[in-house]
Amino acid sequence: MDLLQELVKIVKDSGIGELTVRVGDWRVTIRKHSLVPPPTGAGAAGKVEERSPAPTVAEEKTSRTVPVKSGWVGIVKRSLDGKGLVRVGDTVRKGQTICWVDSLGITNEVRAPENGRIVEILVEDGQPVEYGQVVMSLEVETSESQ
Repeated sequence: MDLLQELVKIVKDSGIGELTVRVGDWRVTIRKHSLVPPPTGAGAAGKVEERSPAPTVAEEKTSRTVPVKSGWVGIVKRSLDGKGLVRVGDTVRKGQTICWVDSLGITNEVRAPENGRIVEILVEDGQPVEYGQVVMSLEVETSESQ
């Protein structure tokens, strides 16, 4: 138990976000959780932020943005054979696989929750993600009732 407390202290006091230690069949991963969202914009090192152009005034349909969240803790895989599954501006259907999260050697699909268009990608291929972390934003068109 002293070793575990020492490992937690190392992660807490250092700049690392995750530490995995394996000893025989025993394995422990310690992750530092940040309550502050990561910085955005040009000053954000290592953060991928792709945005689509702003809608024009001529568009009459209204839209809302839906977050696409990871259902697992793991490593994001956005590409297959070096080619990205989706890019900003791509139209996706409800249930379409838009990326994967590799968790303990099991590849889990992250699917589009609704039909829409990818407007923002917040994670890079190979980046660790937490359960519930927003990985992409999806713009969903809604019909305006009058």
